[in-house]
Amino acid sequence: RIALRRMPSIRQTLQEMGVKVREVFPELRRGTRGGGDGPRNGTAPTLLTNYLDTQYFGEISIGTPAQTFKVVFDTGSANLWVPSYKCSPLYSACVSHSRYDSSKSRTYIANGTGFAIRYGTGSVKGVLSQDIVMVSDIPIIQVFAEATALPAFPFIFARFDGVLGMGYPSQAIDGITPVFDRILAQQILKEDVFSVYYSRWVPGGPG
Repeated sequence: RIALRRMPSIRQTLQEMGVKVREVFPELRRGTRGGGDGPRNGTAPTLLTNYLDTQYFGEISIGTPAQTFKVVFDTGSANLWVPSYKCSPLYSACVSHSRYDSSKSRTYIANGTGFAIRYGTGSVKGVLSQDIVMVSDIPIIQVFAEATALPAFPFIFARFDGVLGMGYPSQAIDGITPVFDRILAQQILKEDVFSVYYSRWVPGGPG
């Protein structure tokens, strides 16, 4: 049996940070629910890009104002990481991708805990931070890793910037609640499931 606890809402968290909800979500200022209105019909599709049938990635944003990143939705891990602006220029795999700049986000909260995740070709290292993460128009307050050290292979050749782990909480490093579980906690999806559809690579086409 796993104990459940209620998480503070996005509105509550922003109020505690002294940030107005309408500053983060300008579409509310217009009184309309256009493209950024969250899931429709209880689903939240994210378009994936297929690169040569080897890399499938989609876009998310982090921070206020939003900083956009291409991430692989990985079922084999449970943490979110993106390259950091603090990454040394010596790491060419960092500087060749979009990098998160905490100094440009009004909703950034420092954490500072060291982070490391190991892949077959090496380790990604960095520090933990907290900010607003937007996945398919669903905003969540998320602890994620700013990668400050990236191995050149294979990331220097990657068309994606980072990785969004879709695995179970038991797989998460440092006990961080995964992105998908944060989304589920908002109870806005029709079902507590996600699915992935892959298609063959067509130049310029979706995945």
